[in-house]
Amino acid sequence: MNISSWYTSKKVIISLFTGVLVTISSVAVGQNNSIAQDTALYRFFAALHKADSNVISILHLGDSHVQAGFFPFTTAFFLQQDFGSAGRGWVFPYNIANTNGPSDYRWNSTGRWDADRIIDRNKSTDILGPGAIVLTSRNDAPTLAFNGRQDDDRMDNNIRQAELFFDPGTDDSSISVPGAGVDISSAPFEGGTPTLRKASLTFPAPIQAFQVRWDRQNAQPFRFYGALLQNGHNGVLYSAVGINGAMYQHYNENNGTLIAEMEVMQPQLVIISLGTNEAYGSLNTAAFREQIDEAVKVIRKYQPKAAIVLTTPPECKRVSKRAYRRKVGKKYKTYYRVAYYPNPYIAVVTQQIMSYCRENGLACWNFNGVNKAMAKSFAGGWSGDHIHFNARGYQLQGKLLYEALRNSYDKFLKVEKTHKILAE
Repeated sequence: MNISSWYTSKKVIISLFTGVLVTISSVAVGQNNSIAQDTALYRFFAALHKADSNVISILHLGDSHVQAGFFPFTTAFFLQQDFGSAGRGWVFPYNIANTNGPSDYRWNSTGRWDADRIIDRNKSTDILGPGAIVLTSRNDAPTLAFNGRQDDDRMDNNIRQAELFFDPGTDDSSISVPGAGVDISSAPFEGGTPTLRKASLTFPAPIQAFQVRWDRQNAQPFRFYGALLQNGHNGVLYSAVGINGAMYQHYNENNGTLIAEMEVMQPQLVIISLGTNEAYGSLNTAAFREQIDEAVKVIRKYQPKAAIVLTTPPECKRVSKRAYRRKVGKKYKTYYRVAYYPNPYIAVVTQQIMSYCRENGLACWNFNGVNKAMAKSFAGGWSGDHIHFNARGYQLQGKLLYEALRNSYDKFLKVEKTHKILAE
């Protein structure tokens, strides 16, 4: 279920985004866009209520639906509009890894890099870091440059603080970042090598771009895991980690990524959007539930106070191609009739996620049900494979998740107000 490319011109993205803002409130009226077991989120909502005096960290974990960026990007945009922005959150050089990623920033490098992803069978390393993907270079002076889009008013790309996670393969490496104060610390997350490092950067004024260079004295592999960006303000820090083709199984088999995410991002809310790829493989319902449970247990062990929301997958379809021949001139040519039909395993995955959440007291956003109920609204939002959405479809999904969270938050405020009145 990989996406080859989701890059779209800025004008198209903004017009689509603006269109979603204008139309979504009306199309969502009357739909049951709610979060089940939302009382499980009340601790998070209590922290969110004080976002003006704290940084509220949210981690959105998933597959290609998340890696594309449009879905989590939109949810983050609206939450930060309501509760303030603490910065861009987690970023990774997807373009250098030759894969798709968010369109509001880009990385550049003069050297050659190789990438290992959580879904790869033959990885050069078992340590993938918080982003579930790592870049590797053998250059003795690897360089990277981050460039946030300064003309994009939908996402806050102002940077005052940045944390870079890397492994230079040697203890005597040096790092230089023009214009920044740099502090180096070791062991930023569990399971790394002795040379694993975190560089904490501090900029005297907000910037949108920076360059970093490492100098080493050996030919050991240099690995870069990604960066966490903040603007120095309180509010919501929304980090998204998605890998094309990922399943619960991959995050469990490489659970060092889950552990690293808990230690690095310290999320108060974890949103998990997985299940699509399971529905296109050999699905075993008992094994699937065990995979969900294993991931949830790791999160609860390493971040016990974090609230968790599981989301169900879109109403994806399968494709059927039937060949037929037609005479064109003196020759016959082969053509195909293409038909799309619902993937029955999407319903199975959806039911398993919902029932697991009910039985274990987890919050659940049944997007599959909302997606089906709003089929007309999503009609123009599918990509050609009928598995993924286009930019507009993902923006609609992201706004709906925001609305579901906001509805539950408003319920929380009413409950809190009632409790205060009764206590008086």
